[in-house]
Amino acid sequence: MSTKYYAVARGRTPGIYNTWLECKEQVDQFPRPIFRKFHSKEEAEDFIKQCTKTNKKENNKNLSSILGKRLQNNQETNNKKSLKKQKQMNLEEHSKIIHIENKEISGDFNIDNDGYVNVYTDGACSLNGRKNAQAGIGVWFGNNHPLNISKAVVGRATNNMAEIQAVTIAAKQAKKAGIKNLKINTDSQFLISCINNWMPKWKRNGWKTFNNKPVINKIELLEMENALKSLNVIWNHVNGHAGIYGNEMADKLARAGCSKY
Repeated sequence: MSTKYYAVARGRTPGIYNTWLECKEQVDQFPRPIFRKFHSKEEAEDFIKQCTKTNKKENNKNLSSILGKRLQNNQETNNKKSLKKQKQMNLEEHSKIIHIENKEISGDFNIDNDGYVNVYTDGACSLNGRKNAQAGIGVWFGNNHPLNISKAVVGRATNNMAEIQAVTIAAKQAKKAGIKNLKINTDSQFLISCINNWMPKWKRNGWKTFNNKPVINKIELLEMENALKSLNVIWNHVNGHAGIYGNEMADKLARAGCSKY
């Protein structure tokens, strides 16, 4: 039987897959997916390259302007909220609102050729796995962007918790700005595997690992999944500490968050 190559040019995680089941996980119920089966890896790679060239959006600048106006409108609305109502919010939500209100709204977003807003997320943890561990999250939309977040992890201080909470907050920040299409750039292969492989299996087997133990981060993963609802999301894995600017900035914010206990 000849080897088949499934090229996903537009899907949850673009790339080349060896089985239809893997391909289907990336394109099923994804808005306007682009994919095709080939009999050689070279053809599949050429297909993805060609689609990347032809799928450029002409309205990227307009979209950035629209998102900026929405963000500014949200800012004005938040400024009208009473102090009493703010005090009633939980600590996590309150800290994020203050973070936004104390910065000038620029409305500049890094938008890719398909009209997706880029955000970089990262988690950091000192003494990971130990009693005195401290973990922080970093969310980076751009230099000095009002949606950027640097804060301590809520709950167990582990690196995985930080990675999960960073994405959860990034999704909430995006919704505040009226963003619909979000490209999440992360160096966490753990997160990518959770979304594309493990979570569907865990849901089917009652949230048990392969050795029949409860999934430790179940609650946080479900919170992340809920925060991502109504967003069109593309996941992009980047290499950590490889000089990728957005990833380096998110890492800097995450490490700063470790000291905010």
